[in-house]
This record gives sequence, structure tokens and C-alpha cells, in this order.
Amino acid sequence: MQLPEPPRLFLVDGYALIYRAFYALMARPLTTSKGENTSAVWGISNFLQRLVTTQKPEYLGWVHDSGLSFRHERYPAYKATREKLADDLQADFDRGMLRICQLLDAYRIPILALEGYEADDVIGTLARRGTESGVKVVVVSGDKDFQQLVRPGVWILNPGRGGSAAVEEQWVGVENASERLGVPPDRVTDYLALVGDSSDNVPGVRGIGDKTARELVNSYGGLEDILARAGEITKKRPREALQEHAANARLSKELVTIREDLDIALDLDALKLREPDRDQLRDLFVELEFHSLAKEAAPARRAPEPGLERRYATVETLAQMSEVVAKARKAGTVALDTETVVAAGDPPKIDPLRSRLIGISLAIAPGEAYYFPLRHRPHAAEQTDFLMDVSGDRSATDAPEDRGTVRGGDETTGATTRPKKRIAKRVESIASRMLSGGGATPVNNLPPLDSAEMAPLRELLEDPSITKSAQNAKFDLLALRKAGVTLRGLDFDTMLASYVLDPGRRSHGLDVLALEFLQHTMTSYEDLCGKGRDALRFDECPVDAARDYSCEDADITLRLRSLFEPQLEKFALKDLLRDVEMPLVAVLGDMEWTGIAIDDDWFKSLKVRFERERKVVEQRIYEAAGTEFNIASNPQLREILFVKLELPVLKKTPTGPSTDASVLQELAEQGHTLPVLLMEYRELAKLENTYLDTLPELVNPETGRLHTSFNQTVAATGRLSSSDPNLQNIPIRRELGREIRRGFVPEKGWTLVAADYSQIELRLLAHLSNDPAFVDAFHAGGDIHRQTASLIFDVPVADVTSEMRARAKTINFATIYGQGPQALSRQLHIEHLEAKEFIAKYFERFQGIRAYLDSMVEFAREHGYVQTIFGRRRYIPELRDRNFNIRAFGERTAANSPIQGSAADLIKLAMIHIHSVLGERGLRTRMLLQVHDELVFEVPEEEIEIAQALVTYEMEHAAELSVPLVVDIGVGKNWMETKE
Repeated sequence: MQLPEPPRLFLVDGYALIYRAFYALMARPLTTSKGENTSAVWGISNFLQRLVTTQKPEYLGWVHDSGLSFRHERYPAYKATREKLADDLQADFDRGMLRICQLLDAYRIPILALEGYEADDVIGTLARRGTESGVKVVVVSGDKDFQQLVRPGVWILNPGRGGSAAVEEQWVGVENASERLGVPPDRVTDYLALVGDSSDNVPGVRGIGDKTARELVNSYGGLEDILARAGEITKKRPREALQEHAANARLSKELVTIREDLDIALDLDALKLREPDRDQLRDLFVELEFHSLAKEAAPARRAPEPGLERRYATVETLAQMSEVVAKARKAGTVALDTETVVAAGDPPKIDPLRSRLIGISLAIAPGEAYYFPLRHRPHAAEQTDFLMDVSGDRSATDAPEDRGTVRGGDETTGATTRPKKRIAKRVESIASRMLSGGGATPVNNLPPLDSAEMAPLRELLEDPSITKSAQNAKFDLLALRKAGVTLRGLDFDTMLASYVLDPGRRSHGLDVLALEFLQHTMTSYEDLCGKGRDALRFDECPVDAARDYSCEDADITLRLRSLFEPQLEKFALKDLLRDVEMPLVAVLGDMEWTGIAIDDDWFKSLKVRFERERKVVEQRIYEAAGTEFNIASNPQLREILFVKLELPVLKKTPTGPSTDASVLQELAEQGHTLPVLLMEYRELAKLENTYLDTLPELVNPETGRLHTSFNQTVAATGRLSSSDPNLQNIPIRRELGREIRRGFVPEKGWTLVAADYSQIELRLLAHLSNDPAFVDAFHAGGDIHRQTASLIFDVPVADVTSEMRARAKTINFATIYGQGPQALSRQLHIEHLEAKEFIAKYFERFQGIRAYLDSMVEFAREHGYVQTIFGRRRYIPELRDRNFNIRAFGERTAANSPIQGSAADLIKLAMIHIHSVLGERGLRTRMLLQVHDELVFEVPEEEIEIAQALVTYEMEHAAELSVPLVVDIGVGKNWMETKE
């Protein structure tokens, strides 16, 4: 289809897009840390950015309805069937509309509306005026009514939607205008007059559907012709319907016809697309916490921003290095940043253990920073004939020490060659864009960091009396360790400080923090190195550009520290950062450095077994379904479950009945066989894809071990998470998950020791609530769930049955996570009323627990946050939300977070103490993993007894509670054996 050529006028059906954006995230709305619903403005922000970037319209207008229109006067029931939003949702929508108006103002896009008319009529009139003025018109909407406007010079653009039910954008022009409705544009109103429109309550002709309407229009022409010749129609039903409802048909045509004759002029100059007010746009995105959009919206920079005075210098000689080191020692504190690159063939993730240190920056005072280049390559113009693209968007020169011989266009490695002229031009472009002083300086690397000549800098970094700040300090610590330097004196991490101050913040990235707290837009990595096939590696970039990029990181880190320290003091969070999060950086760094071994042969044999089991389950699925089909295809699965087998539809999505895990679980509980098999199949496939296929590929070839990354700033509760790979989600309650754990093994001659807090959250609940019965139950020892069952069911402990214990265990944990009778009834397979009575009896026995949970919710309502035993805060903006479901989630979060957060703090303290004692005693035992409430160690045979005693003691004495802390500890030749 021929698309419109400039000049083009884009007219956006604003309300339709806003409603779609609002409802798209209705189930899980986006909210700011203050609780503001931002679903609609997020959707529109992305839409506008995409429209302006990809379509580059010359003229653009945003069209809104103005309220009731002439159609309501003509037909009072017009749109009367539309369901009104609940008051809380209406308030969210109205707030979103205000934000969208602010967004349009920042984009300098005019909002068009005319009293008494709908947006459709304004668009129709302006489309007519546009074509008369010689511009091409594009109506941006998914509404079928606009098909009537299509003619030479007028197109429709349905912008589509993203997400799981993604729909691509679609252009409609004269060539394909009949495809959607089956009638030409000039007959759309006649077709709509017959079928009506339920969304607008347009009556149409009862008894005439889509197919019949198309046949009538294509056979007889316009509505009046159809009505005049109704007696000729052979089929009785449509003939009688037309004769009986002719008045409704004429009314409907009047209602669906878009006016094109309104008394409005087309002012193209006012609609001309202008450069947005980027400062206003950035400030709005920062306020809405759209950090990635804020960064993209920021004014483009070619030179340092005047708002932040900066004096950045490259250290090129040993004399200069000594001078800077002396300045740093005099200052007593520095902020640092390391720059690294990965070798070709390594995974594209940023991994300090597989990286080479290219340079270091030190900031000594705000605006004063120095860059130490260590391994920059010669500029592209001086390099050999070809460069090689490696995995991802990163590129590198051909260097024998890195990758051996490179063949142009090698199909086995995926490498492609890039002529040096093109790269030289890219380097020149970067230099001119990044630098204000002209060309780039020649490369003049300092000696390797572990050389004798670099001792002054190395000693500075290793001197604990010189305090250091960093952003994501664990990365710098490991990068320096890889280069032979042990970083000491690390006492502040801006990423961790941001997390401690507000764990619910969407991002703790340096660029986000700089934008929010310093109103400064940082140079992005793509600004420096580019993207795509012409992108450079960091060590290929001009040194002066690299200097400004790296020094900026260190400089901003130092400035943020001065802002964060008073806030930490004000909110009594300084101790948490100093005593828990910062010491943990070194602990986690050691754990990541050590890694854990896996048995490759075990994983290979397990994969064969999984594939065999999956095929067996697959065959059973086909037998239960009565036919073979693509199990991974949701449309085919829906057809089998809800059409062929006629199972009940429990939940719907925009594309049809849902087949998600919750639906399959409920169908399985109803006694249906196929959903049980589907869940088993999905679990096998997930474990195979996530672990059996992936883990062996992630083994570091240098160490022969798996090195996960531990994340301190992901979970709002304070819990650690792991990634690349995620080792915290391996299921242990299922046999298949346990088999995967058997593949984690110790070094030869060593063994694994695993220590797990026993019922830590319940013990913390007892301590926090100080409920006498619950506290006494823990002091009595034995099985807490059996003790609980004894109290709930009024029977001696010895008479508690396994079913009683199981129910008590379920409600113990349901209490922690704030589950109500509906969830409990589903878990225990009992009636809702019985579950409700069970909960009431539980709280009757443990009244202190009920009082404590309620007090946490009230505290959060009054103060906006809850906190752990150790002072960690979690803000609960959901409690202020107008939406009942979101408020209920906030109440559960307020009750649960002090328990979960205190458990997180407790195990972190235990890790710090154990790490310290192991070092002090000179033991070789290594801490490898932290998974929920469990710590895994690798222990030489001769240290097994001492390690078990040490770990148990430190974990059980990490804090003093009103109930005893108990640790279960096990030894084995693989991870699973430690649990057996």
C-alpha cells in the first residue's frame, strides 16, 4: 500500500487511546512510589515517543471529546450502556488525564475540541480541510467508525498495542479500506446503520448481523436503497427486520455519521510539530518516575552542562599519578569508578570476573576527577586493517592476546569484519560529539595496575584509612580484584544508599539518581560508544571521551554521597547502611569470586532423563486431549480445553480464555486430568530450559565454576536475589528440583555444608507480636506446627493428627502473608465458611498476633512506612490508593514486611559475622550461596566439625530475640545431600 508522503497532518483520537492505555494495565496498574496511578500516562508517553520518532509528522493535533454532543440530544440513550468507572478508578483516570495534558504541553502538541461535538467530528472536519489544503491526513485510531473517512489523501493508522497480546500497527488506505468491514468507505455508515454499535448503544436493526449487513450493502447500495427494496429480499428475517425497524436504521445512520462540516478552520501553523520542551518533559518524567523516558527526553549535550562545574583530567605520566595520589591522601576520601571490557566469546552480560580493567577514575572533590587509562587501544585510524564485532553490540579490534586469528565473516563464530575507515569515522564522530576542545588526544596508557611503577595508586586503593565511595561498589571491588588489587576503605555505595532510603524506588541507577537529585543528565554508554554494528568497545573510544564518561561517574557518586548522608542521618538509616549493607558488599564479592562447582556429567544425564519424561507426559497429554496439538500454542490449547473438552472458562484475556498457571491449578483441583498433565509438562520444560540447558553454558572457563551475581537492591523487603543464573528459584519440594540440586558439588577433597534457619519468620512473628502463647510454644521446643495445632484444636500435643498439623502449618504461614479465608479454603480444600471460622479460632488463641498485625497497618497508615527490628524501612503508598484491591495489598504488605525484612537483615548479619570469623581464624571454609534462609558452604574435610559449630553459633546468635533461633545444618557431597 502506498503510504502518505509529506506534508502530513496526523490527527490523534485522544480519548480512545487514553482509555486503552488505562485499561491495559487495570489488573496490575503502574504506580509511583507515592502511590499515583501512572498507567495511562505511561502508555501515552510511549505512544507519543514512538509516533514522533518513527513517523516524524509535519503536523500533529490531539483531539478530545468535549462532553455531551448533539447525538445525545438526538438520542438520549446514546452511549448510555457504557459502564461507569468506580469512584476510586475514576479519580485515578482523572488524575491521569491531567498528567497527559501536562505531557502534551511539554511536547507542544495542541489539544483540539469543540463544544457539543465529539472528537470524531472534529477529526472528520479537519481531515476534509486538510485534503482541501493539499496535505495528506492520517487519522490515528483503532475505532472502526473512522473507516468512513478513508479516501484519496486520507489514511487510518491503528497504532496497535504491545504486551502479551501484542497487535502490530496497521495502515488503512483506499487500497485495503474494505478489508476490515467488508464494505467500501463510502458505505461504512450504511453498514453501521444496520449492525449498530453496542459500545455506543447505537440500536441498528435487530436481527441483522455483520454478514447479512455486508451482503445487503454490497447487493443494494446505500441504506435508503436497501429500505426501498426491502420487499425484494428473499430471506424472511432480514426483510421483516428492515420493514419493522426502518426508523432505527435511519436514526443509527445519523448517529454513526461523522460530521465533516463543523465551523472550525484548519491552522496548519498551530499544528506544526515543534521540538518539545525537553526540560519540562524531563521534569515530568522524573516526577512520574519514568526514568528511562526521562533520560531519553533530556536535552542532548555536546559539552559539559553549565549547571555542574567539572574539571576532569587524564593522568598520563607516573609523575601526574603521584601528584593525584597525594591530593587524594590529603582529601582522605575519594569516589571511584572502574571501566572494563569483556573478551570476545564471553557472555554479553557485564561480568567483572570475565572483564579486563581499562581505566579507573577518582573524584577528589565535586567537579574534580582524574582518569587513569590502563589498556586503551590505539585509535582506529592507527589500527590494523580490520576490527571484529563480538557478541551483542560490543565490538573489538583483532588482538592475538584476546582471540587468536580472525577470519572475515567467519560463519562459525558469527564474527563480521569492519573496515578501518568506517571505524575511524565513528571514532572521529564520537570525539567531536563528546569533546568541547576539538580532537582527541593520543593514547598514552599507564603501566599495568599490578606493576611496581603503579604502587602509589595501588597502595591508595588498598589503604583502609582512605575512605572510598562507589556506585555498585561490588562491581568495582571485583574488577580491581581481577586486576590484582584488594580494595579497602570502601564505606559508601550510592546505589545501596538510595536503596536503603527508598527500597521501592524503581531504579537505583546512577543516571536516574543524577537526574532526580542533581537535575543532571549523564552521558550514556551509547552516547560514548554508539550502538549496533558500528558500536565501539570502551577501550576503542578516544581517551578524552572515555575520561569525561568515567570521571562523570565518580564525580556524580561523590556529589550524591553528600546529598544522601544527611538523609540517612535524618531517617535513622545510617547504621543500617554502615553495619549491614556496606559490610555485606565484601562478603558477597567473595562469594561471587569463589563460585560453585557443578557436575557437568550429572546435568547431561539429567537432561536425557528430563527429555524422556517430557515425551512421556506429552503423549499422555495427547491421549487426554484425544488429539495431537502444539502444547506451546495458547490458541490451540484454548481450543482443546474450552471447546473440545468444554471445560469452564475461569478467566479471560484480551485474546481469549486464559490458560495461565492459576487457571490450570483450579481446573486440576476440580478433577480434570489434562490441566494436571499440562502443569507437569510446563514444569519439566521450565526446569530444562532454565537450568539444564543454561547452567553448564554459564560455567566460567577460567575457573570451571558457576559464578552467580547477588543483588542487594532488587527486593523491597531487603531480601537478596541472585541472577545470571538465578539460583534462588530451584524448587526443592518437587523431586525434579531436588535432582537439579544434586548437580551442585564441592571441589575434590571438600564437602558442602548447608545451614538453614528453622521457621525464622514464625520466630520473628513471635518476637515482634510478643504473643504469650506463641512465644511459649517456641520455648517449649519441638514442632511449632504441632504446638499450634494443639492450641487451635484444644487437644494434647500427643493427640495432634497429621491433618491437624498440616492445617496449623498452613495457617501459620497464611498469617504471615496476610491470606484471607478465600486463599486458605483453596489451600486446605475446605469451604469458605470453614476457613473463615478456622482463622477466627486461630486469632482467638493468638490474640497478640492479631493485635500486632493490625498495629503495623495502623502505623503504616499514620507514618507511610513500616520498619524491621534493625530499622530498615519500607514505604507503603498503596495504603493511600483509592482502589480497594491495591489498598488490601498495602495492608498485607504492611503486616508482612517487618517480618520478611527482619529475616533478611538477620541472615545478612549472620553472613557478615561468619565471614569475619572465618577470616580471623584463618579457616579455608568458603561461603558459596545464600538462598532464602539458607547458607551453603564449601568446607575442607578437616574443617567440617569446626565449620558446623562456627556457622551454627553465629547464625543462632546473630541477634537476641525473645525466642530462640534454631539452625538446621547438614553435610553432603552435593547440595541435595545436605538436606537428606
